[in-house]
Amino acid sequence: MIRSLLTKIFIFICVTCLVLGFTYNFLFILMGALLLLFTAAIQFPFREEEGWECSCGYDLSFMNKKSKKCPECGEKTILEWSALPGELSRKTAKRLHWTVFFFIVSIAMFLLFAALLFTNK
Repeated sequence: MIRSLLTKIFIFICVTCLVLGFTYNFLFILMGALLLLFTAAIQFPFREEEGWECSCGYDLSFMNKKSKKCPECGEKTILEWSALPGELSRKTAKRLHWTVFFFIVSIAMFLLFAALLFTNK
């Protein structure tokens, strides 16, 4: 829960830095790239999330089997299973894909910063 909030905040700051980088100073592009790299880093570790934990952090393995709501926060629970043993769940796979995307965009922003820095000398 805190991870997704931090990710959204860092992406907003990164986009703001990118705009400021093209407008005022190229160092903002570097700062945005570092923030995006940090955003990719906070996505780790990739543990297999089989849906046994509520978004509030309550361990659903202790939940009454007939109940459809989290006993801690009252949110509706949906248990997710991976199709094959060893395969990542959809939530984990989605986070892995976003992490790779953040890393690639961060590297592209580093290269953009380097290109702008060397062309303006």
